[in-house]
Amino acid sequence: MPDRVPVRCPVCRRDHRYAPTAYPCWCGAPVVAPPALGAPVRPLVHRVWEDSWVTVRCGACGRQDRWPQPELDCDCGAVLALPVLSVPQAAGRTEPEAARHGSAPAWDPVALAVHWLNRLGHREVRRMDRRGSSAVGLRAGGVLAEVETAAGPVGSRAVECLWLSGLAAGLPAVHFAWSGYTAGARQRAEGIGLALFVLDVSGAARPVSPAAGELARGAGGGA
Repeated sequence: MPDRVPVRCPVCRRDHRYAPTAYPCWCGAPVVAPPALGAPVRPLVHRVWEDSWVTVRCGACGRQDRWPQPELDCDCGAVLALPVLSVPQAAGRTEPEAARHGSAPAWDPVALAVHWLNRLGHREVRRMDRRGSSAVGLRAGGVLAEVETAAGPVGSRAVECLWLSGLAAGLPAVHFAWSGYTAGARQRAEGIGLALFVLDVSGAARPVSPAAGELARGAGGGA
């Protein structure tokens, strides 16, 4: 697949060159939603959450997950949804780890975290080494992040470790979790200014610390 693909805005007829975004699969390999060359581009007028995702298969491990629908901002002000090569849902599709622990989320937690980092203004997300059996580290433009996918609230130790990693890298840090945080973790995050978000089965990222609330407000309340 070419590094950039041609896209014509149906509103103003401007031509663009779109570079597909790579996302980090659970296996660590980059996953790209392949644009369907020649298919019509759709201007986004009203954003619908369910339509903001596409199913993509990892070429390395074969896993299918839902990732953000590719979009392009035209100079005329239109936001364009780019069609991708469809991947049918397989009957034996592997569920995210959190689903196996009983909470059955509808979305891959890593994909959700990538989506919300993008919404918060942090692009070019890439996967880092695992921070444990169920925690995944991410690094984006201007921020470090960690995603806890297991059932059970996150404790203060994980919060402090992420904060220290951010200090060492000279970057602010953001934590995402499926099952929330202990009271001690929230108190510690408030003291050190770490942003905590809880992911839920609807796909929302809910800020649960003052720093997270400030991030959400700065991004227009998108979380």
